[in-house]
Amino acid sequence: AGVAETLGRGDTKMSVRMDTGLQIDLRVVPRESFGAAWQYFTGSKDHNVELRRRAKQRGLKINEYGVFRVEGATEHYLAGQSEEEVYGALDLPVFPPEIREARFEFRWAENGPLPRLVEEADILGDLHMHTTATDGTASLEAMAQAARTRGLKYIAITDHSQRVAMVRGLTPDRLLQQWACIDRLNAELAGSLTVLKGVECDILERGGLDLPDDVLAQADWVVASIHFGHRQPRDRITARLLEALAHPYVSAIAHPTGRAINYRDSYDVDMEAVLRAASVHGKFMELNANPSRLDLDDVHCAAAKELGVLVVINTDAHSVRDLALMRHGVQQARRGGLTHADVANTREWDELKPRIGRRR
Repeated sequence: AGVAETLGRGDTKMSVRMDTGLQIDLRVVPRESFGAAWQYFTGSKDHNVELRRRAKQRGLKINEYGVFRVEGATEHYLAGQSEEEVYGALDLPVFPPEIREARFEFRWAENGPLPRLVEEADILGDLHMHTTATDGTASLEAMAQAARTRGLKYIAITDHSQRVAMVRGLTPDRLLQQWACIDRLNAELAGSLTVLKGVECDILERGGLDLPDDVLAQADWVVASIHFGHRQPRDRITARLLEALAHPYVSAIAHPTGRAINYRDSYDVDMEAVLRAASVHGKFMELNANPSRLDLDDVHCAAAKELGVLVVINTDAHSVRDLALMRHGVQQARRGGLTHADVANTREWDELKPRIGRRR
C-alpha cells in the first residue's frame, strides 16, 4: 500500500489517504505529552468528555498535551507521558481501549477493580462452521484437523438445513448421514477433539424450523437462523425468533440481527424482546465473528450481559482459513464489556452442555 494523496500537513501533523482508501493522521508531540495524546486520540469522544468533567471537579484540566492543575490563569503540568499517568492523575485505572465509550466503564471503576475482558486464549470451542456438504470449501475431516491444530477442544459442524437450497442445504437423510460420519471421526480422534453433531437450522418465513423434531432431537447443538424474509415487518421477524428460542432443541440464535456490513442492514427486530426470551429459555446468542457480520454488535452484547444471557462467539467458518476469524469476534465481545464468564464457549463442553435450555 502506498500514499495516494496528502490531505494536509503542518509542523506537527499530517494527514494522508492511502491507495486502499484508508486515511492516516500523524501527530508529533513532546515526549511528556505522548501518553496524553495517545489517550486523547484513542477516544472515544464521550469517554473524553467524561474525563474532562471529572478533571474539572478536581481543579484539573486534561487534553492531548497532558493533565494540568489550574491555579487562576496558570496551568501546572502534572502528568502525560503515559496513559497510566493520565488516568492515575484522576484516580482511575487504565481502561481497555475497547470499552472507552462512557457506557459502563466508569461505573465499573467505582465498584472495584476492572474485570478482565475475554481474550482469544479463553475460547475453547467454535460452534458454527460449514463443510463441503453445503457451502464450505473444506471437508469435515479437514475442519476438525484445523480446529485441533488451533488448540480448540470442541467444534460443532453446522451445515445449512434444506431450506437454503442454493447451497445444497441438508435434508434429514443427508444430515443423519453426516452425523454418522461425525461419530466415526470422533472415534478416530480419541478425545483429542470433540466434534459435535450440529446443524444451522433455518427459521422459516411462516415460523417454525426447517427440520422435524425427531431429527433435531438427535443433535448435540442446533443454531437457528434467518436467511429468508428479511423484509418482513418487525412483529413478524420478532415472532419468528421468539418461537425459535422457545423450541426445546434450539441451542442458540445465529447472527441474530441479520446484518451484512456494507451490504445489508439488520432486519427490523425487537432485540430487547429477543434477548429477554433468550434469558427466559436459557438459550445463547451468537456473536458471529465474520467481519462482514460481527452480529451481535457491541451494544447488544452489553445488553445480553445485563440480562445474564451467554454469548457464544463463533467464526461461521466456511474454510480452514476462516477459523482465524475468531479474533474479530473476541474484539467485538470486548467492546461489549464481555468477560470470560459472559461467553459460553470459554467453558469445557461438559460444563456448557447442561446450561443449554436452563431456564431462569
